[in-house]
Amino acid sequence: MANKRKAGSSLLATVTLLSTVLAGCSGGGDAGNAKSKGEAGGNSDSSGKEAVIRVWGPHDFMKGDESPGQQMVKIFNEKNKGKIRVEMKYMPWAEYNTAIQAAVTSNDLPDIFNLPQNIDFQQVVASKWIRPLDGLVSDAWKKQFYNGAFAEGVNVIGDKTYTWPIFGPQMNQLLYYNKDVLKNAGLDPENPPKTWDELRAMAKTVTEKGKGDVFGVVFAMAENGYASNTVTGFAAGINNLDSDGFNYKTGAYTYVSKAISDSVKFILDLKKDGSILPSSYNLKHPEAGALFGQGKAAFLFDGRWRMWLIKRDTPDAKYGMAALPTPTGQPMIMHHTLANNGGFMVSSKTKYPEAVGKFIEEGLASELFYERFMKSGVALAPIEKLNSDKSKYPYPEYEAFAKLHQEVLRLRPDPAVRNPEAVKVLVEIGGMGQPKIKPSFNEILQAIITGAEKDPDGALKQYNEKMSKGFKDGVEKIKQSGVKVEPGDFSFPNWDPAKDYTDQDYAALKK
Repeated sequence: MANKRKAGSSLLATVTLLSTVLAGCSGGGDAGNAKSKGEAGGNSDSSGKEAVIRVWGPHDFMKGDESPGQQMVKIFNEKNKGKIRVEMKYMPWAEYNTAIQAAVTSNDLPDIFNLPQNIDFQQVVASKWIRPLDGLVSDAWKKQFYNGAFAEGVNVIGDKTYTWPIFGPQMNQLLYYNKDVLKNAGLDPENPPKTWDELRAMAKTVTEKGKGDVFGVVFAMAENGYASNTVTGFAAGINNLDSDGFNYKTGAYTYVSKAISDSVKFILDLKKDGSILPSSYNLKHPEAGALFGQGKAAFLFDGRWRMWLIKRDTPDAKYGMAALPTPTGQPMIMHHTLANNGGFMVSSKTKYPEAVGKFIEEGLASELFYERFMKSGVALAPIEKLNSDKSKYPYPEYEAFAKLHQEVLRLRPDPAVRNPEAVKVLVEIGGMGQPKIKPSFNEILQAIITGAEKDPDGALKQYNEKMSKGFKDGVEKIKQSGVKVEPGDFSFPNWDPAKDYTDQDYAALKK
């Protein structure tokens, strides 16, 4: 569900293959000319037949006839009947990555598609695999997005725009609380905990009164990435800098920080109290979410995607959402970036660039789609005007959801904006999470929390050393290939984590 594109280890090996294929695709396509493919009448081909646009993607909002994406396509097709017909195809990530590789090899890419995982976006642009959106969409369309949604080096290359953010602001972790469970335990269902001590005490009370049937907390500990998201989420409430295990102020990994260590110990305290539902260590997201919705636990830590899934799977559940508690009760701040290159883009080989532009502007990235997207409760839109319109909210909880994102999230600095060549380092190491390094942070945390790892601080220290070395080696390897990049490109000493990092802040570093 998340917009975060997970780096699959099997895909790391595809970069070289795709690089070779991309080079072969670079000829014969004029990526800058909207009329270059012989389009005579704008939307249909020279014979007067309707333009058939193929759209491929791996997102759930495209899955099934009742999904927001397919609903939008149906309305768009009816409106443009006889001129444009859109065929939208959903595939899960693993299948999708393979399908795109095959399409590149056969020189038969769909007109609009999502960038596969762990592929160098700049290399895709340089190889003319895709064409810019400039000339296809209007300036007004681009201006509808949040400030910061487009950035040079990320989704803008050489002043040409190649993609747009699919999702709006996203919180990877927040606190879900079951109001009925709290009420049955004699606690205030409208007053969620604000401190770690309050959370621990409330979880303990629920567990004691639950008598082995209802517990304070339910986890999805068997889910890949769950433990790491939870721990770094709690750590962010201590110094606002540890939300993803890397400190962009200092340019260093933080797995040995006191914030991470204290957050791990807090989870262990919940375990020591007996407040964690025992089956949690073997649960994945769907099971944990269902048990929470069924009233088997008072609290669940999860990302923004859990909201609509609770509504779907346990529609009668009465629940609320809040920011994760902090040690002192001081409101937490978490960080994100809006501009990304993981969204939809246009093939340079499309026969119908004008029709594609019309579909993007009036369908795929328009209010027609995002109103339905929001009504489904999946996430916030990347269009601020829509997120501010409460008439678009599908249910009362969504208002708290929108308010949380506004209050908690701030834009963090992005190394790719400071130096676009930094992306090559990220591709080399698989992102700042470096999935090639084993055991992973999540696996270490699982071992610590289940008791298999007896030296938590030692394991975290060793992991931090591996991550730091992997990052340093990655930068050095890219430098040796002739790319101008330095470790300092990943540090932003002028960053105030309580504020959005702005264009002016990037400019100040260059002085």
